[in-house]
Amino acid sequence: MPCPGKKSMAKEKRKNNLSITFNKDFYNLRAIKKATQAYQGLADFEIAPAKKSIKVTLSNVNPEARGVIKEEFSNYVLGMMKE
Repeated sequence: MPCPGKKSMAKEKRKNNLSITFNKDFYNLRAIKKATQAYQGLADFEIAPAKKSIKVTLSNVNPEARGVIKEEFSNYVLGMMKE
């Protein structure tokens, strides 16, 4: 029998996740993967490529980085596009 609190815990965990969607017309998967390697100590990353975009979900985000990680990560991906 499932635990009644499990669903709400999973929902709460998803609520605490952050997500960023990158347009494939501009960003490439290689740059995003490089950025996730550089930021691996600050969050867990899940990359989900779609037809026209690449969605990156961040979970277990370091509390000290939570307020700036989306913007900083996005800027880092942009920088990786030059390599």
